[in-house]
Amino acid sequence: MLLKFLSFAVQQHMNWVLVIIDNSAGAKLWFSDGQPIGAIRGGCESSHRLIIDKQGFIDITVPYSVLPSIVDLNNTVAICPEDSVNINLTIPGDGSFLFSITPSTSVHRSVLTGTLKPLPEVSDVDVSFFDKMMDLHYVPYQDVPDAPGRDVEEIKALGLRHFPFSPHSFQLAMAVYDWTTASFARMVLMKIFEYTSIPATPYPLDSPNIATAIWKSNWGSYVPGNKAYMNSFMMKPASTLQDVQDQLRDVKALLQKFSAVQNRLLSAAFAAMPRTSVFYAPQLFSGQLDISQLSLNYFGIEMLECPLNAGPTSESLVVSLEAAMATFVKVGSTITTKMVWSFADSIDVAKHYQNGLIVVVNPPDNDSWVWDATSYITPLSDDPEKNEYTFAPGTSFVVESLDVRDIDEDERNKSVQYLTLKLHAPGSVRDDRTTQPRSRPPLNNIPARRSSGPKFNHHLTNKTGGRRCRCVDDAERMKGQDK
Repeated sequence: MLLKFLSFAVQQHMNWVLVIIDNSAGAKLWFSDGQPIGAIRGGCESSHRLIIDKQGFIDITVPYSVLPSIVDLNNTVAICPEDSVNINLTIPGDGSFLFSITPSTSVHRSVLTGTLKPLPEVSDVDVSFFDKMMDLHYVPYQDVPDAPGRDVEEIKALGLRHFPFSPHSFQLAMAVYDWTTASFARMVLMKIFEYTSIPATPYPLDSPNIATAIWKSNWGSYVPGNKAYMNSFMMKPASTLQDVQDQLRDVKALLQKFSAVQNRLLSAAFAAMPRTSVFYAPQLFSGQLDISQLSLNYFGIEMLECPLNAGPTSESLVVSLEAAMATFVKVGSTITTKMVWSFADSIDVAKHYQNGLIVVVNPPDNDSWVWDATSYITPLSDDPEKNEYTFAPGTSFVVESLDVRDIDEDERNKSVQYLTLKLHAPGSVRDDRTTQPRSRPPLNNIPARRSSGPKFNHHLTNKTGGRRCRCVDDAERMKGQDK
């Protein structure tokens, strides 16, 4: 029935206004866009998150820019016959919600039900430790190139906007902001070089590979002789690999805890941020590996399924991409990330950052109209021009294909590996008691975005966030030609 409606659709934007009919528990309510509850919202392929204090979230999504359109609340769908509707919401305080649309259509019954998405848990112990890291100036990254970035007061305000339900809103916002700087390398290296199948707390580390990765960073200010770069690893500037190894031996236990705490805060923050419509971003793309001094032989160790995670610790965590693809990353396999994965909704952005591999992710085969496991974090980024979506550590994917493709002549590495994955999800949060369309239309005919906007560099000029990209290569090439 839904497809029948859409087949006669006319291009037009749809707006909606939320009307609270009953909030029996008296819960505080916020929208993550910072606007008043009764503001007019909507538009093409939009999704807005309603935050219900001490209860959960409702993602209100308009997937189509057509009429008759639909509005989706946590995968509970109503058809909207006009371009402006009221959403009449009841929040009984038991983890559910009820709503109706006015004006309405007779296709569905007047009142629909749904289930709130849960609020994330944030550990007071983690927050206390993270506060100490800020007091010691390990967070945020010191001397960010092209400062000032965002100051503390701005990060506090953004925390109150996105995480008003938590007394730790500032720490959650700071954890995300810090991820978008060169601090991300700490959070990546200390995760991927853990032997995660050895039952120990904490996991044993491949310390030689961590030290080598820190030492081999050799561009811009991200070099072992730079004070800010080494401070992000709780170290002093180093002049030799042995110096890095010696310092790592002294700080690795604390550094590993630091990484674990911040990754947990990131996961909580990601879970709380607004979702994105799968019709706005039908695919997501990542240029890998994000740490340029790591070859593709380190991609496989980013997965919990890598057999090397079981040790022995005398065996380095390194596996060729070919070997990984023939075994635990082969087509049909399920893989789970050890670390945060960053993506964009544009293939051009992935090309801009790729180091030999582009990862493409498709939404899961369920009824969700949004990317439930993905967060758009640009609003908290050090670079407001950078298009960035994140998957938290522990996210699973099904491998769909691996092939080699040629990319545009003016990009780096003309022939690159393409790994296509499907986000793994056990199912949607649809309430089975509702009588409504059981699945969204297929995404096959929606073209992937090539560009997220009219930006040439995909980020602010000279602001890389510690990720080497095409701009850095071009600048170094030009510098070499001038000599």
